[in-house]
Amino acid sequence: MTRLIVLLCTLLAGVAAAQPPVRIAIIIDDLGHSLELGRAAVDLPGALTYAVLPQLPYSRDIAERAHGGGKEVMLHLPMQSSDGRPLGPGGLRDDMSREAFARAVRADLAAVPHVSGVNNHMGSLLTQKPAAMRWLMQDLRCFRDLYFVDSRTDMRTVAREFASEAGLATAQRDVFLDNEQERDYIRGQIRRLVDKARRQGTAIGIGHPYPETLAVLAEELPALADQGVQLVPVSRLVETRRNPMLWHASSSPLQTVAKNSKQ
Repeated sequence: MTRLIVLLCTLLAGVAAAQPPVRIAIIIDDLGHSLELGRAAVDLPGALTYAVLPQLPYSRDIAERAHGGGKEVMLHLPMQSSDGRPLGPGGLRDDMSREAFARAVRADLAAVPHVSGVNNHMGSLLTQKPAAMRWLMQDLRCFRDLYFVDSRTDMRTVAREFASEAGLATAQRDVFLDNEQERDYIRGQIRRLVDKARRQGTAIGIGHPYPETLAVLAEELPALADQGVQLVPVSRLVETRRNPMLWHASSSPLQTVAKNSKQ
């Protein structure tokens, strides 16, 4: 009997060891305003992903530093919000013409080097607009073949629907880590992210370069591996299946879709 118990325990241990760790990705948003906080964020341990705002004083420096450290870079694309908050440079608005919209997307992509994907900064209004989201995803598919992560600043967002329609790999945010800038709250949100990943297999969290967030991440990230959690770049978690009815982009979206009107 003892020998049988030992054998069963050995088999169960082997099964547990064979199971892959749950995977999470953490995006640090809103980078580009502060060189000090941006560099502190990039210097955190692990495969964090850095979402950099376009055309800010330190956008290029932070993106270059992240890329040089082997970290993944995203464009944090400003989009019109429902409450009228200022967009900052490079923002997309619902009243833009097709040509102006495409030019803004192209300029924002050019302003942040080494971009692998895009997520929205604000956008509670614009991500509800089917025509604007169709334009955006067409442009991302045409200018560069990028993935898109919906930050889900509004539950009525249609961004992922149109990312899939355009054939982009896509995903959405599961947990905001620091809606409250208090360390115990942020720790609790990291636990919530991990719990969600255990249920789903993967999960995506978004935080910001607040001193409290950076301090908590510096403490918590090294402990993830011991919990059976693997921190990976966002590109590892976006959907890899592409829509079979791909939108066939031309070399210039302005030539093919300039006549489109918003619906």
